[in-house]
Amino acid sequence: MTEKSRLRLTVKKRPRGDTDPVRDRKRNRLVLKCLLGVCLTADLVLALMLLGLLLLNMPYFNLRQVDVIGNQRLSRTEVVEASGMEGGINLLAVDLGEITSRLKRHPWIRSATVYRRFPGQLIVEIEERTPRAILAAEKLYYVDEQAEFFTSLLPGEPVNFPLFTGVVSEELKASGPEIQEMIRSGLGLLDQLDRGGFGLDAVEISQIRLSMDDGLSLHTRGGQVVILGKGDFEQKMQRYGRLKKFLTQRGEWHNARIINLDFEDRALVRTSDKAFLQG
Repeated sequence: MTEKSRLRLTVKKRPRGDTDPVRDRKRNRLVLKCLLGVCLTADLVLALMLLGLLLLNMPYFNLRQVDVIGNQRLSRTEVVEASGMEGGINLLAVDLGEITSRLKRHPWIRSATVYRRFPGQLIVEIEERTPRAILAAEKLYYVDEQAEFFTSLLPGEPVNFPLFTGVVSEELKASGPEIQEMIRSGLGLLDQLDRGGFGLDAVEISQIRLSMDDGLSLHTRGGQVVILGKGDFEQKMQRYGRLKKFLTQRGEWHNARIINLDFEDRALVRTSDKAFLQG
């Protein structure tokens, strides 16, 4: 074996407990950066908090004006009162979601949107409900265009709307959705009558009577009762028109007091003294 092959590479090991200066410097710099970042973040948060407190107490952002858009029945004062807003509150502290929720709880307000206009103005935009009919259920309730009975009538309020009857308050609580659906069908029927062609105009109807068992019946101002049931109103009213034409030609139309159209292809007509089927 040669002298060269007997040479060995010797690595000097660092004694246990000894430190690496380069590694220590890197670690120290990292710690200092972290501490600096924490301090800067804390300072920034504190500065933002102080700025927020300053802005919340600046009279410049106090609420000075509320504009209401979309109100027709309700006055501006009524809308502002329903919103629960207080004068002089800082605009930055106003909870727009809570104001919107309070407005929607008012029976005459269907939807509401509230937004800020700096430095001191709030815009309240509402959509009011429009009465379409009246529901008589021990009390009188306004019914809107979506067939929702939304508030009771107060003395002196308008009553010149189509009238739905035959319901009691217990039924409203127990079968509200079903009653609402019948009212919706009744409103659709009134729209059809307004378009004409059935021999009966909507203005001739004094009331639409609702029954959970028997459906709808029309009561005319002339004292006639037209029983329609729970569906196929257009076909039934077309049958009503043909029946009216037939009985008018015979001179008997004025005697028809009750007309039951709740059949598939015929009508039952009752006069003061007899009843007969008409196909």
